[in-house]
Amino acid sequence: MSRLASLKSATSLSDLAKLLDFRPKAVSYILYKEPAATKYRTFEIPKRSGGQRTIKAPIDSLKLLQRRLSDLLQDCVDEINVAKNRKDRAAHGFKRKRSIITNAWRHRRRRWVFNLDLEDFFPSINFGRVRGFLLKNRDFELHADVATVIAQIACHDNSLPQGSPCSPVISNLVAHLLDMRLVKLGSESGCTYSRYADDLTFSTNKKEFPAATLPYHPAPKGMQHMCGYPARHCGRWSSAQASGLTRRRPASCTEAHGKKSPAS
Repeated sequence: MSRLASLKSATSLSDLAKLLDFRPKAVSYILYKEPAATKYRTFEIPKRSGGQRTIKAPIDSLKLLQRRLSDLLQDCVDEINVAKNRKDRAAHGFKRKRSIITNAWRHRRRRWVFNLDLEDFFPSINFGRVRGFLLKNRDFELHADVATVIAQIACHDNSLPQGSPCSPVISNLVAHLLDMRLVKLGSESGCTYSRYADDLTFSTNKKEFPAATLPYHPAPKGMQHMCGYPARHCGRWSSAQASGLTRRRPASCTEAHGKKSPAS
């Protein structure tokens, strides 16, 4: 039986624990006996764009449980993509055979590249969104008890913690609808779209960047509130350029990472 089929046939904590190669009593202890105050160590690290990022690092036993859940869900995603011949070129963060390099490669040789980031990406995905996705998504449709336990393993303080091994794969699952809508928006505007975690990128070779794809434009097409993810303010559109919008000569992938090309 495939990993996805095994997960869909699970009906209890015990069934899920076996799939994660854990003793059911150990899972129950981590979830229901371990004091909530001791499950995570919270600290801050500086962001590239300024400010601080809050990291919640799980204790070793919970971290191992979350890592095995991540592996299980990654296996399920791979099976779904193969079965449906789904390429899913939009998301590149925390995915097998994807990286910041593959994300940049989507925008090589483009005249305009526009970047913005989603504010509070992991915290905006709460317990209800995780559980609801696993219950209702057609590819999963898990038993209610199993969906609840997975959400309990994944969430802390009612949201996905940044620092958990399973937050990235779950965030990608939940954000798939966002990606599909922005792929459509980009296609309608003549742009290529991709996402690396909470960083969104649009690019085009048009003479002027299509204003309709920019957030905070007077008449945006669906980007001010994107499937429950607020976009961080990136400046106002002008006829020449928007904050965060970079005009490039035909660029290589290395240029997309901020390195000068040999011709520079």
